Amino acid sequence: MDILIGNNAPIRHKLYWQGNAVDADTLPTASFYDVTLDPEYSIDPNIVQSASTASKFETDIGVYEVFPPLNLVDRNKKLKVRWQYTVQGQSFVKDHYVDVITPYVDVTQAGEELGLGSDASDPNYKTYSQIMRAEQYARKTIENFTGQKFYLYPETITAYGSGSDVLPLPSKINKIYKIYQNDVLLVNTLNQTNNWLYQTVISDSGFGIRVDRTGMLDNTVYIANGMVPPSINDSYNGAFGKDLVYRINAQFGWDAVPNEIEEAAVELMKDYFSRDRIWRNKYIKSISTFDWDFEYTSEAHTTTGNLYVDNLLSDYVVSHMVVI
Repeated sequence: MDILIGNNAPIRHKLYWQGNAVDADTLPTASFYDVTLDPEYSIDPNIVQSASTASKFETDIGVYEVFPPLNLVDRNKKLKVRWQYTVQGQSFVKDHYVDVITPYVDVTQAGEELGLGSDASDPNYKTYSQIMRAEQYARKTIENFTGQKFYLYPETITAYGSGSDVLPLPSKINKIYKIYQNDVLLVNTLNQTNNWLYQTVISDSGFGIRVDRTGMLDNTVYIANGMVPPSINDSYNGAFGKDLVYRINAQFGWDAVPNEIEEAAVELMKDYFSRDRIWRNKYIKSISTFDWDFEYTSEAHTTTGNLYVDNLLSDYVVSHMVVI
């Protein structure tokens, strides 16, 4: 389940007993844990961040809902919601995982651009749940096509050195936390320690880490000043040794959603609400009636299914990026 940043949408849980939906003996409790494992915040995933009693969802048997506190949906993270309740004297503990996510387009803005009605009597009316589902569909489609996530998230990525001063990465990096070489900690920016000969910075493209050589001297500088060059310069073949394994613990992604991604998200939300999406998802190749017919190209199933969106996203596909 996804919850958008800054939005405490309800989290629901349905109870079953012996194959049937049932109400709990008493109102369930829900405890929230931050299980993001973000080194910048160092929050213990085993400590309860908030707890509350759930409310009964009036229209359905066995359905209860709880609203996360706003301070827990303030940034991209993963929450664990632990439900505890009893049914006919039997105790139950169920865990749900919720992703707090940056939307690729503001759902209110998207609703206006799509002409969605806000009144239930409007033929174009969509519920909040439907709009949320459309945004998620658009976001996942964009991520699958580009190979990127356009928000900030902590992650550890493994990469292999090629004997150069640049270590290419498959994801855009925003902030370096730790760098390991063959499981040996080289750099830890969280406590300002550097056990390496080199200073590192994020490459200009954002898709790699490179050595900062501004403070390093080559042999010509040493010789010009009457000094003997250090022996390391004689055997230097790149900071990131060939075939060595590097683990990069960092904050990846984008600190702001690009305009093209927002526009693509709106177009894909439009596709989500169209009947054409249903046909395409069924892999229909040809549809015809007495007065019209059409056939999908193979790209309809290998791209986003929308030519305009494909063009908007073309510059953001990871394989098109060049690490500098």
